[in-house]
Amino acid sequence: MRHRYPGATIKQDLKTADPVRVARMVAALNSELEADWAGLRAAPESSPQSLKVHADALLKTWGLAPQSSENDPQAIALLHEHMDDKRGQYAGGDDQAYQNADPAHYLTPVEREAGRRLHGTQAATLNDALELHLNAHTQREDVRFVEYQRRAFATLIAVTGDQELRTFKRSDARHYMDSTLKTVKTATVRRRIGVLSAVFATYIQENDLTRPNPFAGLSIPREGHDSKARHPFTAEQVATLDAACRAADDPMRWILAMLTGTGARLAEVVGLPLDDIVIDGDIPHVILQVHPWRDIKGAKGIRGVKDRTVPLVGLALWAATRVKDGAAKGQRFAFPQYTDATTCKATSASGGLNGWLRRLPIDHTCHELRHTVKDLLRDVQCPKDISDAITGHGKKDTGDGYGAGYNLKVKAEWLGKALQRAPGVA
Repeated sequence: MRHRYPGATIKQDLKTADPVRVARMVAALNSELEADWAGLRAAPESSPQSLKVHADALLKTWGLAPQSSENDPQAIALLHEHMDDKRGQYAGGDDQAYQNADPAHYLTPVEREAGRRLHGTQAATLNDALELHLNAHTQREDVRFVEYQRRAFATLIAVTGDQELRTFKRSDARHYMDSTLKTVKTATVRRRIGVLSAVFATYIQENDLTRPNPFAGLSIPREGHDSKARHPFTAEQVATLDAACRAADDPMRWILAMLTGTGARLAEVVGLPLDDIVIDGDIPHVILQVHPWRDIKGAKGIRGVKDRTVPLVGLALWAATRVKDGAAKGQRFAFPQYTDATTCKATSASGGLNGWLRRLPIDHTCHELRHTVKDLLRDVQCPKDISDAITGHGKKDTGDGYGAGYNLKVKAEWLGKALQRAPGVA
């Protein structure tokens, strides 16, 4: 199949050097290409992508290229003449049959696609819908968001091929769901379907179409039955973690210590700039707000919007103080090994932290520290709205945007009371 491509090697810039992200992107790209090549080996019309490749190869034999301003008008005329001859042969001298002839009756699928591509009239495909969605989305400048959307969408292309949108049906969506359920959990399938549904919704809206969204309301059999329940750390495990963090006394352990004492999400701590850690105030605290390198869940991705402030007490205060005291001159970020002006590599941090926890040994993930803090707040009967103000849980509505919210003193009192139930943390 090499003659179908510009060169013997296919190269694509993944725009990242992170080996974890590269591995995921390469796997998705490989699946997409393998699906295309399977179509090429089978039949030209087996998939839209296969048809495009064969059509471009046909145009090349006539010295033409799709929508090129450099195409020779005489070469275009000769191709048209060839197709018209086939029309005449089909009509067999019958003028009415000639005038009413359907190109599908006398041209091959490859010839029809070549004509469409030559004159720029080819039908929109799934990948066209994805590009429209990404260009229209408010987070189109967010590299991680775009990467995830492309990766999720690549799983659809790997199953169905780059189909024409007009031919994509509900049955195709169900086929994708059934195929994907064989390899990943229902929660992952639901997240991917959310992406695919959003892409179709954008395409339908932007093109003023009335067709139904094939992924809308798609039910997943036994959804959630394969999920693993998350359990909080026991008091003994928290004490073990506290002692181990203080003994190691390094950036990785400072991250864990701040998670243990705040209930924050991993990316919220890993992506902290030093300026958002306030040690010398009346009540030490961290400011969790949106930055270009890291969004805050629930803050709607609006740059500079503050989601919440969380008091620093006990173990978390120790870790935050170590971060500030250990910062080099001119250092901007609390954890520069994971964060820079454009990227927050919370996933990479998660792998290292979870591995260290298993070696303690503590059979938990770092995200379960968030569940632990939530349960500790419940145990001291902290009002739910104050607990949500600390952890960032809960649906944000209009009323949440009014006033200044609970002050640090109130949150510090409840958080301190809760953490006293975990030896060492408070």
